Amino acid sequence: MSGGILELFVALAYSAARMFIAYLLSVASALLIGIPMGRSEKLEKVLYPIIDVLQSVPILGFFPFVITLTANVLPPPYGIELASILLIFTSQAWNMILGVYASVKFIPPYILDMAKIYRLNLVAKLTKIYIPASIPAISKNSIISWAGGLFFLVSSEIIALGSTNYALEGIGTYVQMALESGDMQAVSLGIIGVMFLSILTYILIWNPMYSATIEVSTGTEFVPKIDRPFKFFWRRLKIVAGNISDFLIIVNANLSNKFLLKKPSFSKKAKLFTVIVTFTLLISYILVKFAEWLNRAQLEIWATGYSSLLIEATEGLLVSFLRITVVLIVGFFVVLAISYLLYEKTSIYRKGFVLSGEVLSSIPASLWWPIFISMISLGFPSELVSMFIIFQGAIWYIFFNIALTGVGQVEKNIMEMAKIYKIKGRYKFFNIYVPMLTPFVLSGASSAWGGAWNATIVAEYAILGNQIISLFGIGFLISEATYSGNSQALFLYILILTSFIVVLNRTLWAWVYSYAKKKYHIIE
Repeated sequence: MSGGILELFVALAYSAARMFIAYLLSVASALLIGIPMGRSEKLEKVLYPIIDVLQSVPILGFFPFVITLTANVLPPPYGIELASILLIFTSQAWNMILGVYASVKFIPPYILDMAKIYRLNLVAKLTKIYIPASIPAISKNSIISWAGGLFFLVSSEIIALGSTNYALEGIGTYVQMALESGDMQAVSLGIIGVMFLSILTYILIWNPMYSATIEVSTGTEFVPKIDRPFKFFWRRLKIVAGNISDFLIIVNANLSNKFLLKKPSFSKKAKLFTVIVTFTLLISYILVKFAEWLNRAQLEIWATGYSSLLIEATEGLLVSFLRITVVLIVGFFVVLAISYLLYEKTSIYRKGFVLSGEVLSSIPASLWWPIFISMISLGFPSELVSMFIIFQGAIWYIFFNIALTGVGQVEKNIMEMAKIYKIKGRYKFFNIYVPMLTPFVLSGASSAWGGAWNATIVAEYAILGNQIISLFGIGFLISEATYSGNSQALFLYILILTSFIVVLNRTLWAWVYSYAKKKYHIIE
């Protein structure tokens, strides 16, 4: 038994290391992409639709590209380890990027005007304006991103694409191997281990970090005892970061003055040309590798069955769309009702429920099937389990936006007036509470929409030892194409899915945002 516990902790350590590396990459990407997006309308028009599509691509859709660019290029085990980290990155990064983008985009204009008046250089703007403005969004989205990474951990550690199979040491592989061997005790230990990791990181890292950043941004002074060490660390970190940023500003100013005295070695056009050439070479390399993956012989065979694949993909897309629609509508009202009840209670209940949400949302998606497998064998509908997994992959984005940010922003004076005039029940909920939370619901809706489509790959297809559970839908088709090695079908399914999502984002969701802004007078 002690050997099993030791093996479990080693697996948890490997998974936690990959998660933290992917998280740091996500934060770096959020700052490198989100800040320019928020400050440049041209970049925003190009990058926002790309991020919008990427966050809706299921993790299996990245398998061929990641394996081609890493595992097939770098020697083992470095290539496949990098592939696993990049796959975890795809389940963490997008909402972080969008969070930083929104924070920078809506920096008050008078702050930027003051920066112009005092002629702050780029380093000064980054360290004194853009990064500090992004920290609350990063701290809030860290909780969501960490849960998202754990949710797809099994898919990131067991990479299968046709005859290509990799299994890395980690908690995802530990549970999957135990499941295949029928060792339900080890499966239970693995699930408990994931919950333990989730609770530990939430209590020691994410919640204290969020409390510290919120205290700075709102001026609140209440800090729970367990958060105080992090608060102390945060204050020291701010001092160190401030000293480093001041040093960089001085160095940058001195270098700028020296270069101003000399004739620049590169003009703006030359720099732009260098960037374009570098970007072109990178894209060319990716296309060459992709062309190697799509060999002509397979392409000719695939072309003959194109029409049947297209029909099948369309049918699967509609079935999955119905599942997702039902889940999001039900989940939307469930989350609003729960958050309303939490608002009426003390903050202790709220913190406890957020912790529960963090634990539930971080259980890897494929582990819900073994949890419910005994109920399914007794006649419990597998369709309901599938919809529950989609719920798990989607609704927490809205929940965390409401519970972490929205509830704290509800106007206390309006609620006090409602109490004085004895406004309560359904009228208070729909006419006061819902309008106040609408901006936060909308900010989480985009991520929830993408998360739901991501969750279909495990909600509609699961391998439990010798048993295969499958429910027809686009997630099932993508999973089947991935594990059978049908790369061309996989490419077609991903293309159809992303095209469908882009069309809906530009029509249905655009209308929803516009309607909500007009009805509730939302000011961005």
